[in-house]
Amino acid sequence: MTVTLSISTSTSQVSVALSNSDGLLASFTANAGRRHGETLAPAIKAACDISGVGIATLDKVAVDAGPGLFTGLRVGVATAKALGQALDIPVAAASSLELLAFACRHDTRPVAAIVDARRGEVFWEIYQPAPGGVRSAGPPAVATPQALVEALGSSSGPLLAVGDGARRYAGAISALAGLVEIAPEAFDHPNAAVLAQLAERLETVSPGALSPRYLRAPDVRIGWETR
Repeated sequence: MTVTLSISTSTSQVSVALSNSDGLLASFTANAGRRHGETLAPAIKAACDISGVGIATLDKVAVDAGPGLFTGLRVGVATAKALGQALDIPVAAASSLELLAFACRHDTRPVAAIVDARRGEVFWEIYQPAPGGVRSAGPPAVATPQALVEALGSSSGPLLAVGDGARRYAGAISALAGLVEIAPEAFDHPNAAVLAQLAERLETVSPGALSPRYLRAPDVRIGWETR
């Protein structure tokens, strides 16, 4: 029976999950702030200890590859690659935006998945309801909150907004009251338990082919170029 480790570190939250074909075996979630590197390894160990699954018995690693926080993405993807290479197992990547939307797949409205990109911007993408999940209605984008509100305001029908970006800029989005509703806080972050549900559908690759989906130049680079 295939055992999959799922990892999500694209936002301030770190979450891991272990699953097999019967479903979820264990999960661990923590608000790490900017301490992704210090939190992820203990989180994986905790999930393994709870489930009784040894790292050496993993068959696949799935990771939330972004977009999201630069440091968080590097930690999550690097860990997935290292495990894949060490154990000689395949890895798979999912979009943080798809994870947010998939968690709300039972809603009948289109979902605007919005991740806080910091520096006064968001990453966002619209997903439409689809049999068994959601499907993207267009490519992911980077926008200011004002540009996001303008884009959402052009929707032909009601939307559900989800993600820490929607939460942070709820004041701006409130201008669209009646058109856009923000999902509860429990859905603010991509979650590894949700990724575990998608893992079997994802295309696997060799660990060396895995890379983060930044959508924007890293903040450190932006700061240096500004100087």
